[in-house]
Amino acid sequence: MIPKLRATTTIGAACVLAVVFGIANAPEPVTAQARVETGRFVWHDLMTKDVSAARRFYGELFGWRFEDTTRGDRPYVIARSADIPVGGMVDISAMTDAGSQWVSFMAVDSVDKSVAQVQADGGKVIVQPRDLPLARVAVVADPQEAPLGLAQMRGTIPEATQPTPGHFFWQEYLARDAAKALDFYKRLAGYEPAISDSRLGVEYHVLKKARSGAGLFQLPSDVVDVQPNWLPYVLVSDPEALSARVTALGGRVIVPVAPERRNSSLAVIADPGGAALALQKYPY
Repeated sequence: MIPKLRATTTIGAACVLAVVFGIANAPEPVTAQARVETGRFVWHDLMTKDVSAARRFYGELFGWRFEDTTRGDRPYVIARSADIPVGGMVDISAMTDAGSQWVSFMAVDSVDKSVAQVQADGGKVIVQPRDLPLARVAVVADPQEAPLGLAQMRGTIPEATQPTPGHFFWQEYLARDAAKALDFYKRLAGYEPAISDSRLGVEYHVLKKARSGAGLFQLPSDVVDVQPNWLPYVLVSDPEALSARVTALGGRVIVPVAPERRNSSLAVIADPGGAALALQKYPY
């Protein structure tokens, strides 16, 4: 199953924010008219203890290419698919208590109000709100301790009308308590959940706004080695063929392709550092 994920604390998450959204001495205030719909996932960052291994893994698996940048005197790697940025990589090797993982950033109308709401609902703040050139941002852990980035964008950003191969296109919340998670994210993001599937005895909830944005389901009671987390999905044409290459590239297959799981269209893998993500063919 999916390995344990932890909310990385202190300077690690702060480094992520600084390099993803840029650093400026005097950022412009966020304007009311420059909004991205709340609940939309706008960025993904890999926190890893071996950037070189991660670059080799994702470059061979997805064909991503990488750009080394330095912002605010901190190294940062931008991953691109066909010249389009798809995510970033941050070296956390200096942080002994940090676990390698993908951190997903959700758009919100007001970071400060969202952070206050997270705290009022039993979550905690990992990185306090701060102004950066492209967004006002924060990192929180929800009441089930799943890490989540919040981003109040300073301008609109394009959204693909169709999923693009090699890009992140879906998020899935693995809950220890689905009912509580649904209530929390309905308040935080305004999602309108609807049950789309109940095969295998598990209710699958689609989280909708103007369009479907994410999914949520409850972890089985006998699964004890998985912490609640947001699992990112990458669109691929052949998840079985790609997952067959994972081990040779230094990763591992956590959930193999199987007919009972979305018609053999889904695999869950971990990269060499242990960060989990899903490979999905769509439509399936």
